Amino acid sequence: MYISEMSITGYKNAKEKSTIKFNEGLNVLVGENGSGKTTIINALRLILRENEFSYMNISEDDFYISLDKKSSSDKIKIDLTFESLTPDEEVTFLTWCDADFKALLHLEVNSNPNRKGYYKKEIWGGNSKSSIFEDETFDCIDCIYLPPLRDAEEKLTNGKKSRLAQLLKKQYGDQKEILVNSVKEFNDNITNNTDGKYNEISLAKSNINGKLNETLGQRLGQSINLQFADTSFSKIVESIKMVFFPNSNETDPNKFRDIATNSLGYNNLLYIATVFAELELLKDNNLMTVLLIEEPEAHLHPQLQVKFIKYLQEMSESLSNTQIFITTHSPVLASSISIDKLVHIVEKGNQIISTPLGLIQLGDSKNYLERWLDVTKSTLLFSKGIILVEGISEAMLIPVFAKVVLAKYNKAAIENSKQLLPNSLEEAGVSTININGINFKHFMKLFSCLDDSTDEVKLPLFCSGITDNDPPKDVIPIYDKDGELKKDKDGDPLTKSIEVYPLPSNRPLGSNSALSLIDKINKSRWGRLYGSPLKTFEYDIAMEKNTKIMARTLKELWPTKDGKITKFCDEIISRDNNYTDETSLSNDSKFLLEHIDNDEVGKGVYAQAFTDLIDLEINGELKGLNKDKSNLESILENISKIVLIPKYLEDAILWACGGETGE
Repeated sequence: MYISEMSITGYKNAKEKSTIKFNEGLNVLVGENGSGKTTIINALRLILRENEFSYMNISEDDFYISLDKKSSSDKIKIDLTFESLTPDEEVTFLTWCDADFKALLHLEVNSNPNRKGYYKKEIWGGNSKSSIFEDETFDCIDCIYLPPLRDAEEKLTNGKKSRLAQLLKKQYGDQKEILVNSVKEFNDNITNNTDGKYNEISLAKSNINGKLNETLGQRLGQSINLQFADTSFSKIVESIKMVFFPNSNETDPNKFRDIATNSLGYNNLLYIATVFAELELLKDNNLMTVLLIEEPEAHLHPQLQVKFIKYLQEMSESLSNTQIFITTHSPVLASSISIDKLVHIVEKGNQIISTPLGLIQLGDSKNYLERWLDVTKSTLLFSKGIILVEGISEAMLIPVFAKVVLAKYNKAAIENSKQLLPNSLEEAGVSTININGINFKHFMKLFSCLDDSTDEVKLPLFCSGITDNDPPKDVIPIYDKDGELKKDKDGDPLTKSIEVYPLPSNRPLGSNSALSLIDKINKSRWGRLYGSPLKTFEYDIAMEKNTKIMARTLKELWPTKDGKITKFCDEIISRDNNYTDETSLSNDSKFLLEHIDNDEVGKGVYAQAFTDLIDLEINGELKGLNKDKSNLESILENISKIVLIPKYLEDAILWACGGETGE
């Protein structure tokens, strides 16, 4: 059986009833900070009575309270649904089952503490509080929790809290006598000095007893004995400690070292491996094991993270009675497993919203996303908003363009007494994702309805895409030097294709196949796709009368400083973005595009230099901001004029940031 669903009300950041669906086996909870991942883990610990880390008590801080502290929840309610029970489990959990043999478990806590300050917890199974509830049923569920900042060394060191001791106790089961008798025999040899090998210990014991007798006398004195260890089974296994060697397959016990000298990352893995060994022992009994791991990536380099998560996935598939829940902020982990195992978590309107990616109908895009959702692209799972772009130029320039767009937006918001947006994509928690092409349909299925996908389950994140118009080339006939039309061997006219540089007054239809997706995507709740109105990213930016700043950038990058290219850049700069007709503007924009997309420069190099120049000018303006911010509107206006952003880019940025786009 497995936990298929949990609902949380009034607990931590979940004021409203929040229903979270889970996968059988492995569940990797992803999402931004504060989304509710830890709330989910702690709710599971609470209702399943995880007690190793003393998570049995409720405090005032566990009840939801609003940020302004004006409202709070009057009770906590947590409900679990278990599905796919085996016949034996149906019998074991009969008092929890409904008519469909789904096991239901409920926990309710009232916000009024008793006189001692404790909060009363009510727990019951099935549909009714009055149902028969047998506490012993909990013995059939083992909940193991590994915290995010775990002290692995402490848990592996010998003592009462030793995880190794817990493993050994389960490993031995009822077969304890051999170990106990062996240790007792060794102890007795020391205590009695049977073979005369321990004269020094016997002498020390005699001397101490003699001094006790001299000091206190026989009437008030005590006697001592010296022995190796307590010979009870629990004390024996709690005395065993773990040591390590940096490489595998070492057998010489003299080479092993104390784990205090090991790295934090490897000690974490040793600790987790001990827990896994414990799970292996439980696989053949009727015990359901719920393993909760927070941030397993702590102290692990990327290769170890990949190895670890793949092993967890394999283990979850081989242990049918084990369900694993992981929280992570690591794109490495998120990109290393099947997307079916990912559960996206976000907090909206005082409610935790979960979206198992396996429930999103991706159709033929699933295999594509499995291959291409790499470390960079999987950052979309940890964002508040996403901007999908075609290439490296957009990926570098969009974040700095966003500073200009948001400055313009916030100036207007101040004037109209509206809510301000953050000043940058970083502050807004928005990621710019380079999808390296125009395959928007695959990624957009996560957010909108396309092809054979439905709109039932989507990631509840604002996602925009930016794509080029890419008008078709003009086909023109070829003439010879005498003006005669050239023909091929079959007598057909020879032609050639030439690039088109559209004018705003004559916008051609684009040949980019992604443009056909716009209408359908833009009807969705979360997705938007914006196409350039004219040609390409760089050309459309230039056509917005940004030729001066773009020519400055090109001039700095061009390898020959006194040639015709730099001279023409100077001419463009001297025009100061003033054009009497759109044809002249198009000619300069064409020149810039042709020399940006050139082996001498390249789009990526140009985008980096252009980004640096805009950032430099933005930072220069921000340095003039008064301490009391009395000149903020003036600063924002100046920033908004550094570069004029085409409307399609402006809309894409504002959509991802949750702003008004004027639709």
